[in-house]
Amino acid sequence: MDESFARELEDIRWFQSCGQPLPQSLPFPVAQVSGWSQALSLCSDQAWEDVTLEARNRLTEFLHTRHRDAYQQWNHIAAAAKSRIDAPVCDLIWRPFAEQQGLGKAFTDAVSWDVLAAVMEHAYRDCSGRPTFFLQLLQVYRAGHFPCGWSGDWPDGMLLVW
Repeated sequence: MDESFARELEDIRWFQSCGQPLPQSLPFPVAQVSGWSQALSLCSDQAWEDVTLEARNRLTEFLHTRHRDAYQQWNHIAAAAKSRIDAPVCDLIWRPFAEQQGLGKAFTDAVSWDVLAAVMEHAYRDCSGRPTFFLQLLQVYRAGHFPCGWSGDWPDGMLLVW
C-alpha cells in the first residue's frame, strides 16, 4: 500500500461540501442531485451498481490481458487496502457520518467500493493505459461531494453528485 496515497485518502474532507455548488473542475459532466434522500436512493440503484461494476471489470480485464504478472498481486493489494484504509476510515469517518445523517450501510458500502477501486487503480499506476474511472471519482470525494449515480448510457452521459 502506497503510504502517501493512504494519507491523502485520510485527509479528504469527506462530504463537507454536499449540498453546495459543484466545482467546475470535476473530471466528468455532472448534475447535482437534490439531497441525501435522492443520493442514497441513486447509490443503491442497480443502474449505478452496474456502472461501477463495469468500470471495475474494465480494470481487471485490462490487467488480465496486458499485465498478467502484476495482476497476480490483486488479492494482496486489496487485503492491504482494506486493512490500511477501508476499515479505519470507515470506522472513524464514513460510518459515524452515515449514522448522523441516517444513511445506513448502503452509503458506507458505496463509498468503500469506490475508494477500494481507486486504491486498486492507483496501485497499478505503472501499467500504462489502465482505466482510471475510480481515481476520477476520487476527485469528487476530494471536493467534499458524494458521487452517487449516472444519467445516460455509461460511459456517455453524466455523473450524478450530491
